[in-house]
Amino acid sequence: MGNMTENRLNTTIIAADMTIINSSIAAIAAKLPTGSLDENQRDTMLGMDVENKVFAEDAMNEIGISGTGIIPPFINATFMQNDLTLFEQLDVIEAALLNLLQKVSDLKRITADEAMTAANAIYKIYEMANLAGIPGAKQGYEKLKARYARQSANKAVGNA
Repeated sequence: MGNMTENRLNTTIIAADMTIINSSIAAIAAKLPTGSLDENQRDTMLGMDVENKVFAEDAMNEIGISGTGIIPPFINATFMQNDLTLFEQLDVIEAALLNLLQKVSDLKRITADEAMTAANAIYKIYEMANLAGIPGAKQGYEKLKARYARQSANKAVGNA
């Protein structure tokens, strides 16, 4: 639970910047080649770890050194080189996007913690005000306590 008096992020993203961010994401997506996989393909297609990358590069180099007369014409070295180059380019893009995604995730966690810490404190204040009989507190307390009732019910169902 966060510190009630600490507010690490006291800002919002202005609408113009949200437009720029969304446009930039769309621009990146538009510049990438078309292609997607279904779940089965994601599970069954070969991947490229460091060892596999070295092997694929070695195979590409062998084609250049001694491939003539050995490699049949249905193996297209240009296609393979394009795949290796695109893989490297996408690897760089993925690393940058993963760093950005981690930043977005961290910012979301900070704001969630701050908002929920404040919300829990507000709930406790309404609860105490209701117990003290302060006019107007009961309605707010009843509304806010419903969240805790739902949470308890969900836990009970999960434990059943």
